Amino acid sequence: MTHNGLVIRHLVFTGPNVEPASLDFQPGTNLVYGASNTGKSFTLKSLDFMLGGSKPLSDFKERKGYEGIWLGFSLEGIGDFTLFRAISGGQYELYNGLISSAQIEQKIGILSSRHDSKTDANLSQFLLKYLKLSGKYVANNAVGEKHSLSFRDLAEILLVDETSIYIERSPIESGSPVTRTKERSVFRFLLTGADDSAVVANIKESTFKTSKVAMLEIIEEMISDVELKIAENYPNVDLPAQIILLDEKFKQIQTELELIQEPILKLVEEKRFLSVQIPKISTRLEEIQLHIQRFEQLEEVYLSDIERLKAIDEASFILSLDNSEWDCPLCGTPVEMQKHAYSLENIKKMSQASLVEIEKIEHHRSDLADTVNNLKYEREKLKSTLPDLKEKLATVEHNIISLTPDVNNSHFELNEIIKARDYARKGLSLLEKRDELLLKQKELKNLKKPSSANNPKLILPADESHEFCKVVSEVLKRWEFPGDCNVSFDYDTYDLRIDGKLRIDNGKGVRAVTHAAFKVALLLFCRNRGLPHPGFVVLDTPLLTYRDPMKNTKLGDLTEDEKALSKTSLKERFFEHLASIHHLGQFIILENIDPPENIENLAHVHLFSGNTEEGRYGLFPVYTNG
Repeated sequence: MTHNGLVIRHLVFTGPNVEPASLDFQPGTNLVYGASNTGKSFTLKSLDFMLGGSKPLSDFKERKGYEGIWLGFSLEGIGDFTLFRAISGGQYELYNGLISSAQIEQKIGILSSRHDSKTDANLSQFLLKYLKLSGKYVANNAVGEKHSLSFRDLAEILLVDETSIYIERSPIESGSPVTRTKERSVFRFLLTGADDSAVVANIKESTFKTSKVAMLEIIEEMISDVELKIAENYPNVDLPAQIILLDEKFKQIQTELELIQEPILKLVEEKRFLSVQIPKISTRLEEIQLHIQRFEQLEEVYLSDIERLKAIDEASFILSLDNSEWDCPLCGTPVEMQKHAYSLENIKKMSQASLVEIEKIEHHRSDLADTVNNLKYEREKLKSTLPDLKEKLATVEHNIISLTPDVNNSHFELNEIIKARDYARKGLSLLEKRDELLLKQKELKNLKKPSSANNPKLILPADESHEFCKVVSEVLKRWEFPGDCNVSFDYDTYDLRIDGKLRIDNGKGVRAVTHAAFKVALLLFCRNRGLPHPGFVVLDTPLLTYRDPMKNTKLGDLTEDEKALSKTSLKERFFEHLASIHHLGQFIILENIDPPENIENLAHVHLFSGNTEEGRYGLFPVYTNG
């Protein structure tokens, strides 16, 4: 099974006039141990700072001259990256590859240190998106208010400082009552894979009281405003009764208007008909007159054609006579000199054709005469009709005008009633609005504060908590923790009971070991079930029980349970177990005690000797004024 995980590769401090101070890490188990006050705890604080922390880094003499931090890390399946941030804080520069100095060609961009779920231009979203945790929500408080999951919500679980590891509280809580619900929600999300997106928030009591007072003030202002408008515009007016009277008057006038309008509508329809007919008849008269004129011209053509054809017939008759002994009557040509192009038979045919054509034309003349007579009859008839229609139109128009004043008066009266009725209805709507506001005011005054019974049930499911406890038990057994390692979950403290005893009731060293077991088991639980987890854990002094009380006087003497634990081989088993699960995640252990003799085979090791004559002094070189 493949996992999305973050592997820290190096932490480098740089400055303009100092040698870089570098600490490298490997996948799997890493151990940084040695003398006190050599920078081990500062290493964790620096990792926290580079993963979005806002707390300023402490200043001390060895750190002087260093101005920036480079955090190299690998995103499994994606590649290597480096973050740069000034020690003074601010935004991050993101680079491709594992580097410890500015490489312009490898710079990807700028990432804000502030979480913002609406953009990818911040470190939190950059990492959450890779881990497939972007867009998740966790509840902030008992009423179910929620915010988008940030990487800082996870970092508080992944980075365990030297105080938190043994303090008397749940390993997933910071100790602040304000953030307790959120921290438990994050833990529940990691164990179940289900966020709080679907949670519907109940109203907080403080919010309810503030909102109730504010809403009552607004409603009272609205009531005062409405009552002022009623007093100014409708003093001592019975609006419902007035509207009833106006409605009755409106119906009465509307009925009267319909009675008046009915004859007018008939007259208007008649006028429309006459207005169409009169122009139509006038147009027809013009057309008839034009046709008669054209037909008269045609008659003249017919007469002319008849005269021409008669002349041809007469000429044919003369030519058909025997004139062989005559000189030509037209030109005087002697008989012997005359030559004829047409025979007498042709001349007879021409005469007959002329007579036939004359007969046809006479027939056409007869038809034309009938047509003209019909047109003249139609013309006379239309001429006699037109004056009657015009007179009738004048009468209709007069009647319409005589009835119009009554209609106009009724319309005016009707409009005035409509205005008065609308004005009254506006006043009535003000009364109704006032009544609605008064009802809302009463309901709001009687509204009870929200019950805690309506709060969402933000409970860790028993199945998941039981399965998680089994993983913790297995881890403790692998470490050869004393006892039967029967682990159960205590819902009141959100912590563990080990063999019936609440985890926080043990000594500091036992609390530190069991806190470490809790965080390692959480990583294993998520990995084995395919649940999202950043894939690394940083633990500061988990093996506190192996301390020397003489060198750690502030932590006090060992308690009886610490003494019993210190006599076991847990220290060796602890590193052996982490080495055996190196493929599931990265573990960075910061310790003061001496590790097992075979530690080089189990972890990638850095020793801070605290001695300038022996190996590496610490995280930073020894400070010198020169």
